[in-house]
Amino acid sequence: MKGWKFLVWVLVILFINKSLIISIWKETPKLSLTTCEEFSQKGPQSTQHKRAWEDPKYHAEYCLSYEIDNQSHQKATQFKNNLTDPKAYSYPEFWGKVYRQLAESDQVYLEQVIDSLDLLSKSDSLDYSAFAHAVVKMVQDIPYQYIISGPCTSEHSDHPCYSNQRYGITSPVEFLYTLKGDCDSRTVLIYTLLRHFNYDPVVLISKEYRHSMLALNIAAAGEYLTIAGEKYYFWETTATGWEPGIIPPGMNNKKYWNVALKHEL
Repeated sequence: MKGWKFLVWVLVILFINKSLIISIWKETPKLSLTTCEEFSQKGPQSTQHKRAWEDPKYHAEYCLSYEIDNQSHQKATQFKNNLTDPKAYSYPEFWGKVYRQLAESDQVYLEQVIDSLDLLSKSDSLDYSAFAHAVVKMVQDIPYQYIISGPCTSEHSDHPCYSNQRYGITSPVEFLYTLKGDCDSRTVLIYTLLRHFNYDPVVLISKEYRHSMLALNIAAAGEYLTIAGEKYYFWETTATGWEPGIIPPGMNNKKYWNVALKHEL
C-alpha cells in the first residue's frame, strides 16, 4: 500500500506543476558553438556566412549569420578600383583618406551584418565593453590572409595570399564577403562596424612596421596612445588571443604609430 500511496503523491505533484514542467521541456537550449556550425555558401544572387567564435574574457560563445548580395560586393569592389589617389602630405594622411572613403562607401551595404550584430548584442545582453570585444573577436577569429596589390610571391608563403587587390586591402564589404583580410582590412572593417554603434575607434598605421592596428578608448590596461586627452588602447586584430593594451613583439616603439583614421579628424 505504501508504494501505491507514494505513486499517487508523485502523480499529484506532477499534475500541480505540469505548467512548469512543460515550460522547462519547451525551453530553447542556450546556444553553444557545438550547435553553431560555421558554413559559407555562394549562390547566384548572394553569399551567406554563418560564423561562430569565442571570447574567453567574458566566457562567451557567439554565433552570427549574415548575407551579402553579389551586386553589393561588385559595387564595393568597383568603388575601390575607381578611387582616385588622394592628395596627402604624409603616409598616415594618405591611408586615412583611403580608409575613410572605403568605410563610408561600404556602410550602406552592411545593413544585414549590422542588424545581426545588434540582435546578438540584445539577445546576449552585452554591455559597452563586452560588445566591443565580441566584434573584435569575431574579426580576429577569421584566419589571416595577405592582401597584395600585385602578384603573390614566395615572400607570402606562410599565409594564404589574395593577389591584385587595389591598395593591398579588401574593403569592409569585400572582407565580409570573401573572409579574406590582412591588418588594415580588419581595422577598417572594425572601425566601420563600431562607428555605427557609436564607439570611437581609431585606425593606427605604422610605415616602419608596415602594419595597422586598432585603438579603442574602453576600460583596459597596458599600452595606449593619448589622443585628444583620452587613452586609446592598442588592439591587435590579425589573430585570436590578443586583448586590448598588448602590442605585438618588435612593434612597441610608439613613436612609429600614427593615427590614420578617427571620426573627428
